[in-house]
Amino acid sequence: MSEVKILIVEDESIVAMDIKHRAEGLGYEVTAITPSGEEALENVVSNRPDLVLMDIVLKGEMDGIEAAQKIRDAYDIPVVYLTAYSDERTLKRAKITEPFGYIIKPFEDRELHSAVEVALYKHQMESKLKESEKWLSTTLESIGDAVIATDKEGKIKFMNPVASNLTGWSPDEAIGQTLSEIFRIVHEETGAPVDDPVVKVVENDSIIDLPHPVLLINKNGSEIPIDDSSAPIKDENGGIIGVALVFRDVTQRRREAKEREELLKDKARGELSSFMVSALPVFASNIPPQVRDNIARSFADRFEKNMKPRFLEEMEKCRTNKGDEALADSKMLFQCYLSWVGEFMSNLGIGTDSDVEGKKGHLNFDSCPWASEGTVSPIFCLICRVIVIRSFTWTSLHGHAEQSQCLLEGNNKCSFEFTLSWDDI
Repeated sequence: MSEVKILIVEDESIVAMDIKHRAEGLGYEVTAITPSGEEALENVVSNRPDLVLMDIVLKGEMDGIEAAQKIRDAYDIPVVYLTAYSDERTLKRAKITEPFGYIIKPFEDRELHSAVEVALYKHQMESKLKESEKWLSTTLESIGDAVIATDKEGKIKFMNPVASNLTGWSPDEAIGQTLSEIFRIVHEETGAPVDDPVVKVVENDSIIDLPHPVLLINKNGSEIPIDDSSAPIKDENGGIIGVALVFRDVTQRRREAKEREELLKDKARGELSSFMVSALPVFASNIPPQVRDNIARSFADRFEKNMKPRFLEEMEKCRTNKGDEALADSKMLFQCYLSWVGEFMSNLGIGTDSDVEGKKGHLNFDSCPWASEGTVSPIFCLICRVIVIRSFTWTSLHGHAEQSQCLLEGNNKCSFEFTLSWDDI
């Protein structure tokens, strides 16, 4: 026994009863017969049918086409038209309501049965499609990455909230526009435009990743570093019908990577300092003076090879940051040098302070990690001396540096004195 419920909307009672008998003879349940569109809407609410057989010409102010449209919009119930009218104008009006069937009276039982079954099947498939589309849309709108879908020509068909937020364009503004108008991307290093990903995907019929690094220029002109991949959307036959772009803002990821890099550097500096403070004094305490001198010379050569290029870069940055006048100011250059030495020594756990009076400059070690060892390791004094005096020779300053006090010689601190000739530059 069929469980399909049908509402018949027909203003001619004899015709309506005939349709009712035919429908029941085919195994359908008729919930009611109503003569007008207004009553049909009321009946749908009180006794919801699975399908409506609707005559186009009805009594009352509302005809069958208007009633069918209201039923479809409000209740998503399939409607099959029953009418004796088959003129072009009537058909055109009926098509606008997207009916699930259209039967011309008079009709045979088999025509009614076929129309009802086809309409129910089409409605079932349409409902499943709508549900799938809703699930897909909800999923794409909920994921954390930005998603834009285009057709084969690059016209935007879908944009999720994340993509809208990054590009600065609302879905209503973006849908229908070409991708290049909404998704503007350039090479971060050169500023040159990046090739349209839709064109590349269609040409290669494959997933395409953007070159790195890439900037998205949003509606407000802000530049956002992104990662992106683009993939073809294909139909059941494997033909490309569009392109899906998935991209994300990597600003936070870059920031975290930089922070991790700085933490690793700090850790490495700390480990280096701890190693030098704790391990090397034991190793160096009994080394003969001649061997110590050879170690110091070897360290000086390696120190210059590895550190001089970085030193010169830092000096240039320091002078540039202090303005054009600093480029020719030897006093400013000396201050840059003292800052560099102080930072370098602090990475080894050594605090410093400095001062300049006239043509004399002084660099003092406020703290020395080896002074608390009871006995001072000569090798460390030699290494500190190399760092300060050798690095001074890398500057363009006229003058010389020498160690004026040393813990190794029984002094209570280490100091370096610089004699400078400001007027010679």
